[in-house]
Amino acid sequence: MNHTPDAQARIERAQKNKQLVIDLYRHVFDALNPAAVKDFVREDYLQHCRHMPQGRAGLEQFVARVAGGRPPLPVQPDMLNKPAFIVAEDDIVAIGGALPQPDPDRPGEFYDYFIVDTFRVKDGLLAEHWSSINKIAPPKHPG
Repeated sequence: MNHTPDAQARIERAQKNKQLVIDLYRHVFDALNPAAVKDFVREDYLQHCRHMPQGRAGLEQFVARVAGGRPPLPVQPDMLNKPAFIVAEDDIVAIGGALPQPDPDRPGEFYDYFIVDTFRVKDGLLAEHWSSINKIAPPKHPG
């Protein structure tokens, strides 16, 4: 399919923005590496969910708390939890998937935990974040 130059540029920008979000998950959340946040997130990063602190420093603190003092894990070529979907349009990227959690009422069993994160990209970095949840118990990291 042939696209106009403007349409092709939009498609390429959307792909680049999707990759930015995928890489954030791989390098920051999957690796539990708060130091990598600066490579993906603007300093004035806006959070639109109550359980997350504001700014890049706030996200670094959140990741450090989830990591619990452990050193970062090696970055894997793919996300640990493959998303059910990732879509991008202009500067907005939405990613959704399941993150099964240990069931506190049934030892050895898990319950379905679904989340959708939406990001706004500005100047090649993540500038804003919305979550499908507004109150969270920190998810248990696999491994």
